Amino acid sequence: MARIIRPELAMIFAFVCGLFGLLSYSKAVAVENCASYTGEEKVWWDGAELRPGQLGRLTVLKKTALISFKNNELIAVRTLYPGNVYRVYAFQSGYLSVGGGYYVKRDTSIKYETPSKAKLASVTCIEQAKQTNATVSMNQVVLGDSRSKVEALYGKAKRRTWNDYGLYWEAYDRGNYKEFLMVSYQNNRVAAMYTNQPIVSTKKGGVLGTTKTEVEAKYGQPLSYIQKGSTQYMMKNVEYDMYLLNGNYVTFFFDKYNSNRVTAVQVVGKELEEKKKGFYGTPDTALRTAYEYQIFDLVNAERLKNHLSLLTWDGKVAETARKHSEDMAKQDYFSHTNLQGLSPFDRMKRDGISYSTAGENIAYGQFNAIFVHEAWMNSLGHRQNVLHPKFQRLGVGVTFNSYDQPYYTQDFYTP
Repeated sequence: MARIIRPELAMIFAFVCGLFGLLSYSKAVAVENCASYTGEEKVWWDGAELRPGQLGRLTVLKKTALISFKNNELIAVRTLYPGNVYRVYAFQSGYLSVGGGYYVKRDTSIKYETPSKAKLASVTCIEQAKQTNATVSMNQVVLGDSRSKVEALYGKAKRRTWNDYGLYWEAYDRGNYKEFLMVSYQNNRVAAMYTNQPIVSTKKGGVLGTTKTEVEAKYGQPLSYIQKGSTQYMMKNVEYDMYLLNGNYVTFFFDKYNSNRVTAVQVVGKELEEKKKGFYGTPDTALRTAYEYQIFDLVNAERLKNHLSLLTWDGKVAETARKHSEDMAKQDYFSHTNLQGLSPFDRMKRDGISYSTAGENIAYGQFNAIFVHEAWMNSLGHRQNVLHPKFQRLGVGVTFNSYDQPYYTQDFYTP
């Protein structure tokens, strides 16, 4: 629900109750030649596994530097010694990528080799079979894939923030949130992932745009709870369906303003989900800050999908938003108007923020940044704020109450 305040200023608010991308896997292998592969095979090259996305290998001949790029500057991380061998995943201006955002200069200090075409074709077949047999894949990425494969597809993550699973969400895109993907790694293997972009494929054919009815026809009735030890945590919600599929928890989020069609998908490994403390994990300062930036990224990915201009992070209004979340959590109330009678617009003015158009979304109790974003998108007033064509800036403020429940505030405005 939403209401408009001072319509002559077009100020609205609403509330909720309750360096690469250069590599793409070869499509040259004919499908019929891959029919015998299951996706579990491994290809060996002189005693070492040939990994997906690997273009070749380098052998260090003379002492050379392992290099990282920061702000377009070269930084020597450490020295590599003769005899060491590294997988190569991409190229950049005379440097070879060895994964993880690290590079080695291609000169006489190293020897670079490439595998045979037959071996590369076998790796392609294995990847095709893995995609076909995976419950869910996102831009060719499936749970269990290596960090190096993801970085071969996307380059280094654009943002790395803590999450409620005790790991990090690492956000990738192909520039300005195109093909936006969030990945969480455990031991450098994909343990969870999320996207709200049309890069999803599933074994049973469900993709973004599939209706809720079609999802339930393919997968049956969704889970009503998750069992963690002796406790059952209720999960039933009209905004999403959660399933346990092949050892992974898969959540399909729906858009009730688009005929209840799939708008986003999250996949989390069963062991990882069930080890998480309750609904909320362990709240701390790092998690609070992480949620704030994750929500910002989710909003921009949503705006990209809806062909709207991207918002700029505004630290000043983020402080306004955080103070309101903290006040609600501490004083145990839930309202846009605080106990001193100040509206969102009063609070912005108090903090020296001048605006022509402004809006606010609040929420509390949703599991994390992903779930609150999807809840806002299924509430008309919040959705209008997220997709308001005139907004230019956004700040997000999050805090937790004494029961570990998160309080969320988004403040949007245009100077």
